[in-house]
Amino acid sequence: MTAGMRSVAHRQHLASGQDSDVFIRSDGLLVKRTRTGRDLRREAEMMSYLSGHGIAVPRVHDATADELVMQYVPGPRMSEEIGRKPWLAGRLGRELADLHHCLDAIAAPDFLSGDGDLLHLDLHPGNVVLGPEGPVVLDWASATKGDRRLDVALSWVSLAVAKLTTARRLTRWSFLKSFMANVDPRAREAIPEAARIRLERHDRDPQERAMLEKLMDEKRH
Repeated sequence: MTAGMRSVAHRQHLASGQDSDVFIRSDGLLVKRTRTGRDLRREAEMMSYLSGHGIAVPRVHDATADELVMQYVPGPRMSEEIGRKPWLAGRLGRELADLHHCLDAIAAPDFLSGDGDLLHLDLHPGNVVLGPEGPVVLDWASATKGDRRLDVALSWVSLAVAKLTTARRLTRWSFLKSFMANVDPRAREAIPEAARIRLERHDRDPQERAMLEKLMDEKRH
């Protein structure tokens, strides 16, 4: 850890993800700390690259292998806004599509392995903050190269299989209908592969596993 990171000792825990914890420091900056030993410097490099190409991401302040210090962006997650204001589902679906179009225009950096275009691989409403200056995309840990249509399909799948109350299911489909109407329609062809990736990425509960397997099976026919 650098001296700059040590200088602000007081932290408040905000959230925990699959492999990391997020804290807010007393100076208002966010700290992402890995629990698995994943080197966070690559994610910091990815975010700096994107910021330099006009993509709205939190500004990186410092990074070591196990901690990433970045700007805190105030505002609700897109997923929270959908829940609180269901009448905005169509507009928010278009906004998520617009974020994908922004990525369409950015060449993948050389430091990413593989071939193809830039993929986020986890661009869902929970990873978008509706900040004061517009949507900001979080969590670039899984960024890679590949087919942009797969990135779009993963966004669709992540919300299609999410556990929601009955009242929110209609809102979800309004959001997804708007989203898919504003992206490359060929992204639907990538849904089986997107479902497979989501199924394999982390442990899934039986209900989500069944939904993903059904998506894989239905879209093959």
